[in-house]
Amino acid sequence: MSLDDAVDFRFHNHLPCENLRLDHRWDALAAEHIVMLRPKPYDFSLHGGRHYLALLNAHRKDGETTADDLPRSTLRDIRGKLTFVPAGCRLQGWSLPGTMPIAFTSAYLDPAICSHLDAEQTQLYPMLHFEHPLLAQLMLQLDRILAQPEMYSRIYVESFAILLLSEIMAFQAKYPAQGRRTGRSFARGGLAGWQLKAVCDYIEANLHQDVSLAELAAIARLSPYHFCRAFKEALSEPPHRYQMSRRIERAKTLLADPSLSVTDVAAAVGYGSLSQFSALFRQVTGHSPRDYRRKMI
Repeated sequence: MSLDDAVDFRFHNHLPCENLRLDHRWDALAAEHIVMLRPKPYDFSLHGGRHYLALLNAHRKDGETTADDLPRSTLRDIRGKLTFVPAGCRLQGWSLPGTMPIAFTSAYLDPAICSHLDAEQTQLYPMLHFEHPLLAQLMLQLDRILAQPEMYSRIYVESFAILLLSEIMAFQAKYPAQGRRTGRSFARGGLAGWQLKAVCDYIEANLHQDVSLAELAAIARLSPYHFCRAFKEALSEPPHRYQMSRRIERAKTLLADPSLSVTDVAAAVGYGSLSQFSALFRQVTGHSPRDYRRKMI
C-alpha cells in the first residue's frame, strides 16, 4: 500500500522489529493489518488527509496517546479498543510494549465519501481508546478483506467504507464531544421510482463491469453516502449485494448455453477470477457452476 499519510512508527535506537503486514488500497479505503511479533519501544504519529480508524490489540507497560483537543490517554490495556482520528487531526504518542505480540488493524477513509456534510455542521472529532462492538466486528471483517482483497468487488469495498464512517457519525451524533453538536443527515424514504429504475437498469447493463458507487450515485443524483442508505431502504439490501445477486442470475442463464465455458460465463458477469466466481456461485446456489450446469442439462 502506498499511502504517504499513514501512521508513522519510529522504533527507539533504530532497533529492528519483526512485523507481519497485510495492506491494500482502494479509492475510498486504504487498509493495513500489522502484527509486531517481538515488539520494541516505539513512537508513532499521524497527520493525514484521510479519516483514520484503528482496532487495537495491544498491552503496553507504559505509554501515552494524544490527539487534538483531547486529554492524553495512558491506558495500558488497549486490547479490543478503537481509536478514531478525523482527517487533518494530529495523533501522536509512544509505547513501551510488553513481550507478547501486538496487532493493529487500520482503515484510512476518503473524506469524500461523507461530502454530504455541509460547512455549517460540526466536524467529526477524535476519539481515543473507546469501545463499539459493531465497529470492532467490522474491523475484524476488514482483516478478512485484506486476506483476500480479490474476492471483494469495488462496490462492496466502497459500501464497507461508508458503513464504517456512518457508524462513527451516528455514534458521535448520539454522544457529542464535550458539548459540541455533531450534525447528521441521513437519507429517508428510499429512492424515487425513476431513480431506482435508472440505477437498476445501469447495473443490469454493466454486470461485466466493476462499477463504482460514485457512478450509481450520480445516476440517482445523490451523494454516495445518501445513495447507499437510500438504496438499501428501497430494496432491503445494499448495492453490492444486489449487484452480486443479479450477476448470479445472469450466470445461471448463461450456463444453459453449452458453447460458453464456465470461464467465459465468469468473465461475462464481471469476475476475472474463476475461483472467486465459483465460490460466490456456490455460496448463493449451493452448487458449483459446473454442477449447476449438469443439473440443467
